[in-house]
Amino acid sequence: MSHLTSSLCFCGAATSAGDRRSASLERACLEARLSSQLGGGAQALVLYFNVPMPRHPPNLRRGAYAVTNVSVCTRACLSSEDVLDALAHGFQKVFLELSPDIRLIHHQLKLVEDLAVCPGLKGAVALFHSDSALGSLLDDVDAIVGHIGPSNPGLAPAAAPEAQGCVSITQGCTLCGQCEWACPTGAIHLGEEGQTLEIRDNQCTGCGLCASACPERVLAIQPLAPVRRRA
Repeated sequence: MSHLTSSLCFCGAATSAGDRRSASLERACLEARLSSQLGGGAQALVLYFNVPMPRHPPNLRRGAYAVTNVSVCTRACLSSEDVLDALAHGFQKVFLELSPDIRLIHHQLKLVEDLAVCPGLKGAVALFHSDSALGSLLDDVDAIVGHIGPSNPGLAPAAAPEAQGCVSITQGCTLCGQCEWACPTGAIHLGEEGQTLEIRDNQCTGCGLCASACPERVLAIQPLAPVRRRA
C-alpha cells in the first residue's frame, strides 16, 4: 500500500521520496464515493491553500454536504484535470480557498474559469475567502450538481438537461461501470445484465466526467450527434 500524504500535491514539492503524488486525492475520492453509496448524501471537497488548515472533525457535515477538507500544495500544481477527477470519482462540489499569494490567486481564478465553461459543470467549482462564505456555499441545496450515485435517497432528481454532446467509445471498454456512476445526468448505463454499455445522447451535456472516470481511457466527448451506441 502506498504512503498517503497529508497534502494534495502534484509537483512533488510537498511529498517525500517514493510517495504517490495523487494519493491524498485518491483516498479522499474513495472515501467520498463510499459515503455517497452508503447514503451519506452529497459530497463536497474543500481545498485549503493557507496554513494552518482549520481542524474540523472527520466526516463533517455542513449544510447540504458531507465535507472533506484537504490542504493543497501552494506551488500551483493543481490543474483543472485534477478537479475533474475529483468530480468524476466521488464529489459533487469542489471549493477552493483563496490564497493570500497574488500569483496563486491568478492560477485559482483561471482554474475556476476553465471549469465554469464546461457544459454541465456550472456551479460545481467555486472559490471562497472565509469560513462564513464557505458556510453559505455549503448551505446551498439547489447547487447540488446532478445525481450523487445509486444509493442516495431523499434528493430530487435533476431536471433533464439540454443535450450538448455525445460520447464515443473505442476498443478496450471493460464494462466496469465507472462512467455510469460518474455521469451526473444518467446518460450512461449498463444494459443487458451488465453486458452492454448504452449511451443516451439526448441526456449528455458533454461535461466529460465519464471520460475522466474511465480507467481504460476509451471514452471521449464528441460534437452532438443523435446516435445511440453500444459497446
